[in-house]
Formats: sequence, structure tokens, C-alpha cells
Amino acid sequence: MISAGLPVRVLAVAVAAAVAAPARADRKEIYAVLGLDAGVNRYKLPANGSGGTTAFAGALDVSAYYGLTNSFHVGGRLRLSSSSNVHFSGATVTMPDGSHSVGDVFDDHQSFGLGALGVYRVDTGVAVAPAFELEAGFDTHRYRRVEHVPAGVAYKIELSSTSQTALYGAGAVLLEYRFANRWVAMTGISVRAESGDLQPWSLSVPLRVGAIW
Repeated sequence: MISAGLPVRVLAVAVAAAVAAPARADRKEIYAVLGLDAGVNRYKLPANGSGGTTAFAGALDVSAYYGLTNSFHVGGRLRLSSSSNVHFSGATVTMPDGSHSVGDVFDDHQSFGLGALGVYRVDTGVAVAPAFELEAGFDTHRYRRVEHVPAGVAYKIELSSTSQTALYGAGAVLLEYRFANRWVAMTGISVRAESGDLQPWSLSVPLRVGAIW
């Protein structure tokens, strides 16, 4: 015969497992976090002419930040990104002689970013908590292997590589889970905007894991 108190005990254990142990206070603690961002970038044509495209892209980032209080943290982030064969369809390219050629353009894109980071973690008293990020710094972009394929022909035209450094601002809304007292995992959505004209914005879903001291 099943005891009447057994379902209550099972429910209590399930709730305790879902909530987990309360997180230790964040004040004076250091986060070291590794992230993978998957999303889309908006690109403008890296050559004389006009055209744009939105393409899937990925990035790796490394962050470190320090708890000034139990909720507010400050630090920095390093971000690396690389995309191959970014495709601009129906682009108009201005040729060296001043003529215009319409067709496809392909390029490889690489970027390096460095910025200051502020994180506000809502102190819920349990292991799961929302967190909000604000970030600002600079991105350096390099566009290489730029190739133009005019419409209706079977040859390609090599275009010059180009680089650009721009200021950026970014924000993210995340859900953070702290476990085993000194480990953290988080995900959410991030938006990034730049002052430069070659990659004006990006939207991504970051997946991050880290350690806390």
C-alpha cells in the first residue's frame, strides 16, 4: 500500500531539483566566460557600387567581468568572427573605367572586436536568473577574396580586398543558470549595431559557459 505522504515527498524533491541551490552572492566575484554566437549579419557591398545581403554567421567571444555588487558587473569582451563566400546577388559594381556591371559578388569576411562590458544580473536568490548586457567598443573588419561574376558570363573579376574599423554598441537579454556554485551557463538574444557602413547590424543567439571565482 502506498503511503499518503509519498506523493508529497516526491513533489518536494522535484521542486528542489528544478530550483537548485541558491547561488552564492556575486559581489567581488570574477566571471570568465566563453561564448558561441550563432545568428545573421547584415553586409553592404565591400567594393565601389551598391548591394547588400543578410547572411548566417557565427562568432566566438571571451569575456571577463567583476561583481561590483551582487547584481552589477563590469569587464570586457574579445570577439572573433569569420564567414566564407558571403554572397551578394544582383549587386552593381563600379568598374575602374567608370562603367557599371551587374551580377554576383562573393567575399570572405573576418572581424576582430574588443569592448567594455556591463552586466546586470537580477538577484533572484535562486540558481536561475535573468541578466542584461550592454557593450561598446570597436570592430575591425577585413573583406578578402572579393570576386565579381557579371550576369550572363562565365568568368569572374577579382576586386580589391578592403578593411574597415568601426565603433559598435550591443545589448543582450539572457537567462543565466548557475550550478555547482562556481559554474554558469546562459543563453538569450543579442543585437549589435555599428557606425561603419559595411556591416551595420547583426542579430544572434549567444550560448555561453563560464567559471566563477
